[in-house]
Amino acid sequence: MEYIAPNSSNSCNVTYMRTRTGPNWFRVYYKNAAYVRFTPKEVGRVFGIAKFTPSVNEIREWCYTMIKEYGSDLDKSNPEYLKHEEKEQQNTDKMVV
Repeated sequence: MEYIAPNSSNSCNVTYMRTRTGPNWFRVYYKNAAYVRFTPKEVGRVFGIAKFTPSVNEIREWCYTMIKEYGSDLDKSNPEYLKHEEKEQQNTDKMVV
């Protein structure tokens, strides 16, 4: 299965690839090159100096959403993912209070 990130264009797109065997991964097309990345943090690094722009932050958040919905146990046990989920939980708790 392929899930394409919102706001993808011909010059830049991110696709989450689910496989039956092996790890799930992200295909990133940027600056006329395709990259295979396994974590949202690695996806952000593809964009170089632009990795902290609002659009790349949206893409990274979308990547975490894909892992939350479709990721394997191995993906969900990644320290980066656990740190992100903890941060999300804290943000949710702050909003409720």
